[in-house]
Amino acid sequence: MNIEQFNDFEIKLTFTPAPRPDRVHIGLVQLANDHTLETDWSHLLAEQASLFSNRVFKKNGMTPEALDEVAASIGAAALLVADGLPMDVMAFACTSASFVIGEEKVSNLLTEGRGDIPTTNPWSAAKAAFKHLNAKKIAIFSPYPTDVNYQLKLRLEDSGFELVALIGLGIMDDNMIHKASLSSFEEGIEILVKDTGAEAIFMSCTSLRAVEHIQYLEDKYGIPIISSNSALFWHSMQLCGKTAKCSGYGKLLNGEK
Repeated sequence: MNIEQFNDFEIKLTFTPAPRPDRVHIGLVQLANDHTLETDWSHLLAEQASLFSNRVFKKNGMTPEALDEVAASIGAAALLVADGLPMDVMAFACTSASFVIGEEKVSNLLTEGRGDIPTTNPWSAAKAAFKHLNAKKIAIFSPYPTDVNYQLKLRLEDSGFELVALIGLGIMDDNMIHKASLSSFEEGIEILVKDTGAEAIFMSCTSLRAVEHIQYLEDKYGIPIISSNSALFWHSMQLCGKTAKCSGYGKLLNGEK
């Protein structure tokens, strides 16, 4: 059978294009060595949102210099997120790189070639979550070394919040951050809530496997717990005019406006 004969043999069918699924479309740029966000968000997305992602290289080593270098790859990676499919919001998934590079620069890189759509990152999202929960006095559980934690302190205070306590694990190897255990979280939070006056605890870093433990930790310590990944999902939905409804994952995600 030649091509002309096959053309006669082939049954031609026209179709009506289906509409885009009626859920929030989140475009995500994350680090190549983030081992946690996709697992965390698999619990949160349900039927309310769809995730379309790409990754960028980050040199191993938790230093301000390595974090700043990530900026060179964000724009190109964002353009490759579900090419041809409109996104409702673009998100960048690295807390420390967001405050080292700068939120405005990250936002501009995410939307090059994508038009005027909202953007977020874990740092912007966390600050929006603090305001949503009326929390001014913030305690932080961080996996970062001291020089990165110092930048975090400065950016928090520049935004009008008070840092009342900070636990730092001092991890330099990006590939170790996701191995921080629940017992470490409990040990740290025990210190963070004792006589500090903290109104919320921020667990900084998208690689911390915290989302699955948030409800347990809130119930145990009686204080709102916000992780980078919970805040990023909540804020992505907020920017699209939607309320995240993820029962069992803490106060921020329980569906309250």
